[in-house]
Amino acid sequence: MRDFNGKVVAVTGAASGIGEEIASAFSRRGASLCIADIDGEGLRRVEKRLLEQGGMEVQTTVVDVSDAGQMQRWCDELYRTMKRVDILCNNAGVALGGDFEHMTLEDLAWQTGVNLWGVIHGCYFFYPRMVAQGGGHIVNTASAAGLAPFAGLAMYCATKHGVVGLSETLRAEAALHGIGVTAICPGLVTTPIVKRSRIRSGSGRLSHEELVLKLDRLLQRRGCPPARVAEAVVKAVEKDVGLVRITPEAYLTDWACRGSRGAYITMMKAVAFAARRVF
Repeated sequence: MRDFNGKVVAVTGAASGIGEEIASAFSRRGASLCIADIDGEGLRRVEKRLLEQGGMEVQTTVVDVSDAGQMQRWCDELYRTMKRVDILCNNAGVALGGDFEHMTLEDLAWQTGVNLWGVIHGCYFFYPRMVAQGGGHIVNTASAAGLAPFAGLAMYCATKHGVVGLSETLRAEAALHGIGVTAICPGLVTTPIVKRSRIRSGSGRLSHEELVLKLDRLLQRRGCPPARVAEAVVKAVEKDVGLVRITPEAYLTDWACRGSRGAYITMMKAVAFAARRVF
């Protein structure tokens, strides 16, 4: 799919960060945008930005992607008003970090609900419609953490590995219907995700607020701009690429884990030990 003019693009998690920039990138190329997020105020800000930059059409909907009913209603509404969705970007995501033994079942449900079930819901409701309309493209935002394990991010890694597995399997099936499926795997990106994350530490050395501030500073210092990720998404749809690694750490961790999984796990043990001394 090389011409986005007049195409209908739906993006979840679009009120900030990567989702906002994905919406902006497609809007600049002439697409109509249907953006969703749990943050209504953020959606209104992004809507204003898209219209000011000359966007053709912008439709906003407050949606909790972890809720199957809300996702189904959003899908139904878009097909009622827009008649079709050419590109779906399942981008909404949250982060849960820290020691697994200090996480609650509610924490785990929150993490899987947004990061994994949010993607599943998007695929479940939109994919059959794309089959019926004769084509389309689905982009699922995974992570470098979907390619290799990271100490302190057990459930985040679990959800992102799930997104990669779903994407690559669905890609094989979807090809029969002329539908592309892409998994995007960025490393560190300068988004607000850390500020909205849950971090569970049993050491008590730092408060939750102090942990968030420390990690956010790292992210802002070393992360790549979300606009770079958005441009990679556009190129992936244009060229129908299945798996896209973005940022050096995504390439390095994938290469290291594939090259010697045992050595990589040993390194992660050292990281886990060091993290407990710091956090």
